[in-house]
Amino acid sequence: GLKVLDLFSYAGAWGIAAATAGAAEVTCVDSSESALALAAQSAELNHVGTTMQFVRCDVFEFLKQAREEQHHYDVIVLDPPALIKRKKDFKAGYEAYRRLNHMALQVLSSNGLLVSASCSHHLSRENLHEILRSSARHIDRHLVFLANGGQGPDHPIHPAMPETDYLKTYFCAVSARF
Repeated sequence: GLKVLDLFSYAGAWGIAAATAGAAEVTCVDSSESALALAAQSAELNHVGTTMQFVRCDVFEFLKQAREEQHHYDVIVLDPPALIKRKKDFKAGYEAYRRLNHMALQVLSSNGLLVSASCSHHLSRENLHEILRSSARHIDRHLVFLANGGQGPDHPIHPAMPETDYLKTYFCAVSARF
């Protein structure tokens, strides 16, 4: 029965899972028309097409507009592509992750759930943790880390190649401060 926002949805894996689990409304946002077409096709195959909408838009622009129009979501999944591909891109990529999480928190309903992920090797788990913590504090939200995740067995971590340990996800309960 929740309102779910799947940002950088690509083929809609998070959004379709939410819809099949009973979400009342799921919005998938991606800049790729072909990815959204694939997501829509998958939604139909999973018999959840009527609860889903697919928006082709830049995620930064979507979040800005959602904030301006005072739209709020119960669950937000923020799973961008790698924003830091090389070590020299760290500063700009870190700022992009910070802005995305900050903006997502602004449109998250009180007592909402934020799922924030990164596939950038150069952004450490600690970096993402700090981005989430400081973004919530900056907008006076209380954030609790419920769980974290990484890659599954289909993405093994090679001990001699630290760059193979690159997937990280935090599941956060977020509420207004008292």
